[in-house]
Amino acid sequence: MKVRNIPVGLIDVAEENVRKDQAFGKDTSDQLMKEHLTKFDLLQPVVVRFDDESRRYKLLIGRRRFFALSAKGAREVPAVVTELEGAEAEAASLFENLIRKDLSPLEKAQMVKKLVNSTKGITGASAKYGLPKSTISEWLSILNLPQPLQEQLVKGEITSYEAIRIARRPEIHDRLVIAAAQSKLQEEMESTGVKRGAPKGLLTVRLVFDPRKKLDKKIWERLNEKASQNGLEVTDYVKSIVAKHAQ
Repeated sequence: MKVRNIPVGLIDVAEENVRKDQAFGKDTSDQLMKEHLTKFDLLQPVVVRFDDESRRYKLLIGRRRFFALSAKGAREVPAVVTELEGAEAEAASLFENLIRKDLSPLEKAQMVKKLVNSTKGITGASAKYGLPKSTISEWLSILNLPQPLQEQLVKGEITSYEAIRIARRPEIHDRLVIAAAQSKLQEEMESTGVKRGAPKGLLTVRLVFDPRKKLDKKIWERLNEKASQNGLEVTDYVKSIVAKHAQ
């Protein structure tokens, strides 16, 4: 893979980029990237395609990185030039965005659906991108939630773990919608067994990571990254590792 420095003025965001219509610089993560990113910090180059008709480069992957460098006054951006276009280019952009930490669970679910559609089904997406079929199915199930519950998910009133559990139980959807309207969602989730409580006799294992210690910080960041790639919360991902090791 060869990396080339391409002039910023010759790059346009491609139609296949799944976040092409979103403005840059409005949320906190955009500002942090803008403040701290330099060319030397760009460990992962952007991905572009050369368009023969316009004689310009189309940005497929790395929209935020591109705009951050551009905002800092960079004249060139390190980039990999690919020939991907159309559905394949959009799928690549979807997958790259899917592993981002700042996406809401609903955004991830919507991207998973597009990824599945672009690869002709769950089996195709699993084989092409190495995502477990069960994880893909769980994320897709979130989209079956009634709109009021999807809104609660966006607000953070429902976690991704809880959303998946709710999606598996359509018989309680109406009850939770009514509870949400009455500001009693948390109580209703507890009464239906959706919300994780602390039942009598519960056995727990506590892990403490001190961010002041380099090794602890590195392990924690790696766990977050791997959990995100598998569509899980960190605690659920760690539990899955322990379960496999104990077998």
